[in-house]
Amino acid sequence: MKRWTVCILILLQVLLGACGKGVNPSGEGEGEEEIVTGPVTLTVATCNVLKPSGRCDEMSLDSPSALKALAQSIIGTGADIIGFNELDENYIPGGKYSLKSACSSLKDFVWSLEWPNDIHEYTPVSYSYANGFAYNGAKLKLEESGYVWLSKEESAWYVKPESAYLNAGSPERTCLWARFTHKASKKEFWLFVTHLPTDSQGGSYNMAGVVNSFAAHKAGNAPAILTGDMNSALGSSSTVATYRRLFGYWEDGNVDATWGTLSGSSSRYHYAVDVFSDDRSDRRIDHIMTKGCTATDYRRIIVTYTVDGQAWCPSDHLPLAATITIN
Repeated sequence: MKRWTVCILILLQVLLGACGKGVNPSGEGEGEEEIVTGPVTLTVATCNVLKPSGRCDEMSLDSPSALKALAQSIIGTGADIIGFNELDENYIPGGKYSLKSACSSLKDFVWSLEWPNDIHEYTPVSYSYANGFAYNGAKLKLEESGYVWLSKEESAWYVKPESAYLNAGSPERTCLWARFTHKASKKEFWLFVTHLPTDSQGGSYNMAGVVNSFAAHKAGNAPAILTGDMNSALGSSSTVATYRRLFGYWEDGNVDATWGTLSGSSSRYHYAVDVFSDDRSDRRIDHIMTKGCTATDYRRIIVTYTVDGQAWCPSDHLPLAATITIN
């Protein structure tokens, strides 16, 4: 190689270095990734999909209309992250009513639904009433994830099913956790998804305290988001206490809402859109709460299909979405 050619290459390397770029041996420049600064805005949703075994005939997911409506309600959240409740083997990828397949238009989404829940002494755990989540993989990077069982009576959580079987109590309830990085800004935050017991099942007040302690243990001072079915029907003093106990750690940007997300029972109620649209604050049991970030613009997603001239919703819960801002 001629001497003047070498000098030109050295000069180019110096100039490119001053611009923050390197030169590899092949002579091709490699630029550094630009980090976006300022607040990060995400859309987060919570969706109790209702177990197939809990559905009446009119809501059977064997009906293409019902399954399509369920998928449309999930897609309609426009969410970057969705927390799910009441999953089972039918909903996981490859299952009979695979949510991933049903919501195939969410091209960039990654589905993490394979989380067991039921505790058995000698047989493997199952997915009955399990929690899960899905997220936009083009926008977010999942760093790590896992779940724990919540104790019904003790201020404790359990990672191993054997320990949970001996100590957690029934009903089996878990808290799923995930740590994310927002790719453009490099900001880190945590997601927690849970499903607390009903008033008649008992244990929700203690489990709410365990959720608070566990989230503080995992997330520390990092921004965190909690989604899930808290079974906090405001008509019951005990479930109201559970809902308020969550405020020991979380903030609820929707605390003044006068509308509900659930009406009736899947075995005896017709989920007419006009019933869901009525103000039912006593039935506002699905929540999105935050720590170290803010949630605004809460909205319900109402999608219906028709059976014998009657409008039905695909679950006995309406998906709830909110805008989350991380500063």
